Amino acid sequence: MISSPVDEIKNRLDIVEVIGSYIRLQKAGRNYRALCPFHSEKAPSFFVSPEKQMWHCFGCNKGGSLFDFVMEIEGVEFGDALRMLAQRAGVELKKIDPKLKTERTRLYEICSLTNQFFIRQLEGSRTGKRMQGYLNSRGLKPRAIKDWQIGYAPDSWRGLLDFLKGRGYPEEEIDKAGLAVKSEKKNEYYDRFRDRIIFPIRDLNGMVIGFSGRENPQRPNQRMGKYINTPNTPIYDKSRFLYGLDKAKLAIRKENLCVLVEGQTDVIALHQAGFSNAVASSGTALTEKQLGIIKRYTENLATAFDMDSAGQTATKRGIDLAIQLGFNTKVISLPAGQDPADCLQKNNSDWGQLIKQARSLIEFYLENVLAQYDCQTLEGKKEIAKIILPLIKKIPHKIEQSHWLQELAKHLRVQEKDLAAEMEKIEIPLMEEIMPSIEEEESNPVELARPTDGKIDLEEYLLGLLLINLKKFKRFKRQPAYLFANANLAEIFKNLKKCPDKRIKLANFRQDLSTDLASQLDELVFKAEARCSLLDKSADEFESTKEIRFCFDQLKNRHWHQKLDQLNLSIREAEEKKDRETLKKLTEEFNKLTKSKS
Repeated sequence: MISSPVDEIKNRLDIVEVIGSYIRLQKAGRNYRALCPFHSEKAPSFFVSPEKQMWHCFGCNKGGSLFDFVMEIEGVEFGDALRMLAQRAGVELKKIDPKLKTERTRLYEICSLTNQFFIRQLEGSRTGKRMQGYLNSRGLKPRAIKDWQIGYAPDSWRGLLDFLKGRGYPEEEIDKAGLAVKSEKKNEYYDRFRDRIIFPIRDLNGMVIGFSGRENPQRPNQRMGKYINTPNTPIYDKSRFLYGLDKAKLAIRKENLCVLVEGQTDVIALHQAGFSNAVASSGTALTEKQLGIIKRYTENLATAFDMDSAGQTATKRGIDLAIQLGFNTKVISLPAGQDPADCLQKNNSDWGQLIKQARSLIEFYLENVLAQYDCQTLEGKKEIAKIILPLIKKIPHKIEQSHWLQELAKHLRVQEKDLAAEMEKIEIPLMEEIMPSIEEEESNPVELARPTDGKIDLEEYLLGLLLINLKKFKRFKRQPAYLFANANLAEIFKNLKKCPDKRIKLANFRQDLSTDLASQLDELVFKAEARCSLLDKSADEFESTKEIRFCFDQLKNRHWHQKLDQLNLSIREAEEKKDRETLKKLTEEFNKLTKSKS
């Protein structure tokens, strides 16, 4: 019988599906593996077990249940992870005293209520009807407007504030959610969004965390700017989120391509047309955090910005960073004066063709600069090299670098070695967060597979190997249990030693253990199986007998050193007390122990 919401959520959700919605998982025997999202690595050391519903990374040693994963990747406390997963599982949580709710929970509630308020204003007000007409003129159908929950902020100083206050939320809390602004002169709050088309911003779980407001196209607001957005709040960090990623993540993984556009309307138009792998940067340059999230789903990125000077600048800023992070980057060239929404309105089939014709970043810029400068003149060659060489140097892959140096040398009709020499002079400042992902050496599967640091890790590894090779256990039955420093692991080993010599079955063995010890078996078995996968070998192919013997030797060696250290301390104490009889006995024991190792 399910006893709690936590148990019910675990019963309804599959950990592979939950984690797979964040990162790309690949089958590895009975488990799944991936590049760890919590540290930089080139060889996957992150494993998920569908049978045991747990995960573990052998690179950073993090692991646990699906709750632990969501808490870690979303940067939230258990209560927030519980709420996110409950919504995903369709589990209704009991209402709690408002005073006991966390600050983050109340901010989520405020954003959700605000979203409903803006939707009603778009659907019910006279101005809202006109805004719907504008959205229709941009090619958005009523169904898309509803699915993306587009709203309208009324032309009122306190419309939203009064609505939320009527629901019991104080002005200070509404301000903390990024929805109010305080007037310094009058010392009063007023609505941040007024007379604007509103696009809700959601996290990866579909929860509303902020808003982007576009000015009324019939009454442009010169003082406030075309777009205003929610500022950073405890639940919204603009450097971490991309518009539409909650809806696009599965398509991005399926297509193995993320299409990045500038505006919300472009994203919605693309999804409406069946191109669901699009997200928006909302007019800002990409950050390393946003790119890190995209990389969970794909390493292929294509941008589709307006090809005016501003669009090209935004393209360059974002993709320069993407190049350094190892993305395969392409540029989708749009017809002059058109954005993706315009292009789709004219002909949907054109968009598919534009994606096929997308060029790599270097190719795109090389074509542009060759059109601007005369590569026959010395000055032209220098200008072209000045623009293209920094881009080539940012490419982390040496083979790709060499390819583009060759291409540039052909166009400029100069020696490739001379271009390489010039490129070496260029200093490319790497952001601190990017450097580990570029400079870190390839993880060594053998090192990850055999733990050498920490006595508990080695003991877990050994006991896990024994549990997945129970038919071979009788060979090691005479090994002493005192080698295990961890009391629980020692107890499990003692129970194994009590089993009859005939083949032991894990299911039967589990029944003889206490609940606490039995719960540890799944984790021990999962980690052992995953370590075998690190070597691309199954548990049967793995040289288990040799490896188990090695681990016992390591534990014996550790025990010997510990005993020797203890004898040294006892000898010093006997010397200080001038206890000759005890000193003689201890010295004999010390010599005997030393000889046993030689």
